Amino acid sequence: LYLFLTFRTHVETTGVLLDNSQVTSNTTETRNATRILLVSAFFPLLKSKHSVHEYEEWLTKYLEPITTDIYFYAPVVMAELIRKCRGDMPIIIDTTYSSPFEIPPLREFREQYNAMHAQDRERARHSPELYAVWNAKPFFLDKGVQALSRAGRDYDYAFWNDAGSFRTSHKYQDWPDPERIREIWEEGSVLTGEKEDDLLFFPITGLPDASLRFWEQDNGPVDVEFSEGSFFGGTPSAIAWWHHTFYAYHDHHLKLGIFIGKDQTLINALFLLFPSRIITVWLGDPQAPEYIETLRLTDKGALGNCGPEWFYYQFWLAQLSEQRAMHRIWQARWSWCWWRK
Repeated sequence: LYLFLTFRTHVETTGVLLDNSQVTSNTTETRNATRILLVSAFFPLLKSKHSVHEYEEWLTKYLEPITTDIYFYAPVVMAELIRKCRGDMPIIIDTTYSSPFEIPPLREFREQYNAMHAQDRERARHSPELYAVWNAKPFFLDKGVQALSRAGRDYDYAFWNDAGSFRTSHKYQDWPDPERIREIWEEGSVLTGEKEDDLLFFPITGLPDASLRFWEQDNGPVDVEFSEGSFFGGTPSAIAWWHHTFYAYHDHHLKLGIFIGKDQTLINALFLLFPSRIITVWLGDPQAPEYIETLRLTDKGALGNCGPEWFYYQFWLAQLSEQRAMHRIWQARWSWCWWRK
């Protein structure tokens, strides 16, 4: 568990439910005490790095084995595909929006998004529609939680999970592990001094330069590789706070003509503004107990065979039996331990 306290700065709709079957709670009795919801979305783009076929493969690897409750946003034309990928497991598919530009926080900004595309240093790879997909995540997460609460289904924690984030075969099922989540929030509260209800989890891909300790709010979003927006969440109250805060700063920067198409840059800035509210995990943490020893035995990562570095949080949030199963898969692949055999 990693904290951002050292980076303190100078500043402080109704869904259309296509599937009304009861969403089953997490499987075992001991895990039922902590109720977890995953929220995802899939809106195909005209300009995309990946084909619909690739996404179907990834969606199947996510939706078919994961038993955790899922609330999924998609246009009507994608509903059948989502249902197919989920198999026999229950899912709620919300087809209220045919495009992320239709959600209330973004519906007035299509022209501004088109205009700011020229400011994007990666504009050859990105599009205004992709900006909308990224920046719609806080809304989708919060509104999914609210929709189910109105239907009498309340959750202790909810998480945004990118629909294409499970890209290879895996052994995760009851994921993220409810007991693990409970432990992380308890530890996070002790370390930060914040209430558990106020904490949000985001993975990070690295640490920014130490000079960002002198960053100020008026400097705008932070365009460095730091946060990961593919998975994040917390309690319903923390999610509601993130929804409000994200769009308040989104609108502020947009009015100033500052580029905010990449959600990662705005997330980075909010980390620096509200460091004590964020808990995270960092695969490259040099103080991790396994860091030095396993670095000598594998080509995979700083902590050994833990899967793709960007998606390390998947392994970290899994229950021990699933971690062991995944470790056996990765260990069977190449490592520098061959000489021992």
